[in-house]
Amino acid sequence: MRVVLGGTFDILHKGHEALLRAAFEGGPERVLIGLTTDRFARESRSRVNPYATRERNLKRFLAARKWRPAKIVPIDDPYGPADDLPDLDVIVVSAERHPVAIALNEARAAKGLRPLEIRAVPMVLAQDGLPIASRRIRAGVIDRTGRRLTPLRVRVGTDNPVKVRAVRRVMAGLSVRARVQRVHVRTEVPEQPVGEEALTGAVNRAKAAIGTGDLGVGIEAGLVWSPAIADYFDVQYAAVVDRAGHVTVGHGPGFTYPPRILESVKAGRTVGKAMARLTGIRGIGSKEGAIGYLTERRLDRDDLTESAVLMAMVPRIRRELYARGVPPR
Repeated sequence: MRVVLGGTFDILHKGHEALLRAAFEGGPERVLIGLTTDRFARESRSRVNPYATRERNLKRFLAARKWRPAKIVPIDDPYGPADDLPDLDVIVVSAERHPVAIALNEARAAKGLRPLEIRAVPMVLAQDGLPIASRRIRAGVIDRTGRRLTPLRVRVGTDNPVKVRAVRRVMAGLSVRARVQRVHVRTEVPEQPVGEEALTGAVNRAKAAIGTGDLGVGIEAGLVWSPAIADYFDVQYAAVVDRAGHVTVGHGPGFTYPPRILESVKAGRTVGKAMARLTGIRGIGSKEGAIGYLTERRLDRDDLTESAVLMAMVPRIRRELYARGVPPR
């Protein structure tokens, strides 16, 4: 099997490693690596290391991982030699370059050459949900592994300080440097969400909050009907959206309410107002919450909210297991 791939390979990082690993997977007979010339590289970027430097670093990178045999050749256009050489079998591209591979196969077909098998590799994402890229590393925003070097700007769609505290605590627990601020938003769901309205409200809050931030967070609690027990669970949903528009969601523990609360809700009150009336605690939702009262403070609103936010962050903690961006085969 003969494999081809191309790139600028400016500042080598975790994304390049994933791409090259896919090329050497299965022990190919040969790997042909097209390395962009300085002229071609500068068509799409203002700063780039000289060709000789990039070639030397790439050879060292390959040698350190014992990836061979490989041949590095200069390329001065998007296809390089791949649209002319008949003795190639596979082209490896990042997910975002998949359309280029399709166009390349069309060019090969026009020349009477057989199409190449396209091996698309998911984009390797940084801590902020955007792809790891040499430009961002050079700018000091992330490091080569995707770890964020400048504080994440996290905007929480809420007026409730409990939710803001929960987000701060989750970010601190994940050792993420973050500037967390609350943003007043509209959710476009009823004041007392029921069923899927709670999840919709969380997603709406996150999307409305992100603005110029890196992450937007939305948190919404609602009553979710369970036919198994013929009762409602109170479930708090959290949604996190990044600048690429990718949304991750999660929810915290669920619990049932006393019958008097549900009767009050059916009469038109929100859970918060019904609990305030039952307990005599004004603004209970911004204090220990209903869960704090019902568990005699064994679990409070902060902990409940924090668990929902942490669950929404799971795919961002283990980014490599939730890779996305590969077109269906």
